[in-house]
Amino acid sequence: MARQQGHELNGQERLIIRTRLSTALSAKERHRQRMEAPSYQWVKPNNPRRQ
Repeated sequence: MARQQGHELNGQERLIIRTRLSTALSAKERHRQRMEAPSYQWVKPNNPRRQ
């Protein structure tokens, strides 16, 4: 997109863009998994018999 607008990016700028995009997509996927996960219900554990 930057190239189409006439901007030339060096390697460092491309790395920053690639890293931020990857981070954003990963966060979006983690959020989606959290939202689709079944709700957690804690169950009190049974006390073992003491001798």
